[in-house]
Amino acid sequence: MVWAGISMTRKTRLLVIGGTLTAVRYRDEILDPIALPYLQNLGPNAILQDDNARPHRARIIDNFLQAHGVERMQWPAVSPDLNPIENLWDQLGRAARKRVTSATTLAQLRQILVQEWNAIPQHRVRTLVSSMRRRCQAVAAAYGGSTRY
Repeated sequence: MVWAGISMTRKTRLLVIGGTLTAVRYRDEILDPIALPYLQNLGPNAILQDDNARPHRARIIDNFLQAHGVERMQWPAVSPDLNPIENLWDQLGRAARKRVTSATTLAQLRQILVQEWNAIPQHRVRTLVSSMRRRCQAVAAAYGGSTRY
């Protein structure tokens, strides 16, 4: 599994996560050391957009975010259309698949993923993030149904 954060101005480093991601691991390995400083650096209007994965919705995560004054975007349970990072995950997967062979080791795969993530230009990220208003409007217009996003 991989995790990263994006905004108009920059993206976080890509974190490759081995094993099962629990709420405690999410807090201790992602939120506290990476996401929280990233959000604080973005300024007081930063909003965390995660998804409804179980580790993200645990009570300890809600308490952690509230204790640190992190505002979280509320969104429906089934709304992949809304999250612009999904486009980047697709791009990352396609780029990595082009480089992976049957002889690729797990360590090499991790390196490939990080390299390909780092190769994604910020203007691509900015375009996706700036599409959020249109994404939300399209989902509302489709009464929660699928959109072109």
